Amino acid sequence: MRLDRLLLLSLLLLSLLLPALCLADDLTSDEFAVWQLEETYWKYVKAGDLEAYRTLWDENFVGWPDWAEHPQGKAVIGDWIPPLHADPERLYDYRLQKEAVRAFGDSVATHYLVWDIWRDASTEAILEEEGPFRITHTWQRRGDSWQIITGMSASYEY
Repeated sequence: MRLDRLLLLSLLLLSLLLPALCLADDLTSDEFAVWQLEETYWKYVKAGDLEAYRTLWDENFVGWPDWAEHPQGKAVIGDWIPPLHADPERLYDYRLQKEAVRAFGDSVATHYLVWDIWRDASTEAILEEEGPFRITHTWQRRGDSWQIITGMSASYEY
């Protein structure tokens, strides 16, 4: 009887606290869909798939990458990817840390940190890690899909 009450009380407390613990990562369906696209973005970068990567960007995109002196358009948006794969002895990898995803009607803003990682091609041991870098993108709904319309990246010292 006493064990039943303790179990019931524990379940009640857990049911009250669990939503609060999960609240920070609760995403609307649009926010979730766009975050999945951010993860897809990085899978394309890791694979060096520039053709697929460029499909994520609106034709009128303008953004300010950390490597550019001025804002850039879609024409040069993937220029930073081939050098990541230049050395066949080193495999490019990454790590993401989601900071915020917020929907505003037909637009979703994402903010996150990314680390660039290079692994030994034969052992996959980590050889080098750079970052983190701050990334922000604004995605806009395009029919049934989403595209990046603007963004910015910067080094991050903490």
